[in-house]
Amino acid sequence: MTRAKHRVSRRSGGYLASVGSTAATSVAISGLGAAGGLILARYLGPAGRGTYAVIMSYMLAAATIGECGLTYAVCYTAARDRPGARDAVRTGGTMLLGLGLFVGAAGIVVAPLVVHDRAAVTAFRVAFAAQPVVFGASAWIFALQATRIGSWNVIRVLQPVAYSAAVVALALADLLSVGRAVLCLVGSMVLQAIAAAALCRQALPGRGRLRRSIGRDLAGYGGATMISSVSYLLNTSLDLLLLAVLVQPAQVGHYAVAVSMAMLPQPVCAAFGNVAMPRLAAGRPAVAGGSASGADRRVVLAAVGASLAFGVLCIGVLSAAAPLAVHVMLGQAYAPSIGLFWLLAPGAAVLGCNRAMDDVLRGLGRTLPVARCEWTGTVLTVALLATLVPTIGVAGAAVASSVAYLVTFVLLLRVALRSVGITARSVPARLRRATGRGRLEWVAVPSDSGRGNA
Repeated sequence: MTRAKHRVSRRSGGYLASVGSTAATSVAISGLGAAGGLILARYLGPAGRGTYAVIMSYMLAAATIGECGLTYAVCYTAARDRPGARDAVRTGGTMLLGLGLFVGAAGIVVAPLVVHDRAAVTAFRVAFAAQPVVFGASAWIFALQATRIGSWNVIRVLQPVAYSAAVVALALADLLSVGRAVLCLVGSMVLQAIAAAALCRQALPGRGRLRRSIGRDLAGYGGATMISSVSYLLNTSLDLLLLAVLVQPAQVGHYAVAVSMAMLPQPVCAAFGNVAMPRLAAGRPAVAGGSASGADRRVVLAAVGASLAFGVLCIGVLSAAAPLAVHVMLGQAYAPSIGLFWLLAPGAAVLGCNRAMDDVLRGLGRTLPVARCEWTGTVLTVALLATLVPTIGVAGAAVASSVAYLVTFVLLLRVALRSVGITARSVPARLRRATGRGRLEWVAVPSDSGRGNA
């Protein structure tokens, strides 16, 4: 019994240590992203910043839809089956490369339909021409998440460091433009791909083999994951995608700044899910439908509770600091961004927790419940955008997004807790007792396991 407790303690400690390093990496990435966004906003102006935001939004949308959930599938499979991880990376990488070629070609063709001036069309096409490299490298990156979380963090921070350094150099030389910013982004992604390949080869020696059976498994898990990933993307990006064709670029620029501020806590909140996903996958019982272990419950409670607490605290501080921060760092031209951020704030406080819960449920193999919750939020987003944007403009987009994030949070929380046999009413007691002991650990309360999964 004592030996079992020691194993559980080491597992919990390992989880929290990995979350700490991942959160620290995410803070660095978030800081670099915020600094890069400020430089772009200052040197490109509202119109240029809006054009860049549109290109990035379409890149993200194309990547999320085009990769068909295979990145999560590679991570999940590599975590569950370490002996077959190299074959999963080789098979998944080949599938992703093919998808990247298709997405890149499609983006090049449709560029004139999305942006209109010649320079913006060229920048859009350059961004999509790099998609085969981005897609192919993602297999190595997500395999590292499953096998070597430290190497994964190194790879994650490498790209924004390289990108920020290049953008700063161009800004200092007064050469920064939308097109050059896109070139900096592409170059940093190529560098990340090279480093990911080298580190993945160290973590998983050998080339691996293309296996049809693994391909079928990856496609099955990835397909279910894609359904939820697309809905999450729509929940977080549909407002910008719609505003890009309905309002002036300067208004999109104001909104993009507000969204950037609202997203600041998300990387740290998501770190709890990033680490939990492969750990929960590795600990899943071999028999489908097996009950969750006590260690799984601790991980789920830690991931959900900590991500929510950080998101609420961070958004509260940002809400108070927003007027001064925007005025000092961006100038009076971006004053409308402050009110837009305040409208986004309630939903932004829980958005990072939503992402963490998505990963928690995927680690438990419950991808379809994630899709149901996220798509409910998407339907609500579409309905509210259609109602509010034509009447109150960009403010309506902020209200619609905030309400949708909150509704999705409630739905995901219910499913996440019930998936590991926890009732909502028992959570405060568990947290109080855990806090009283000075660490987050499972404590004895009446069992909820009889209630089953949602």
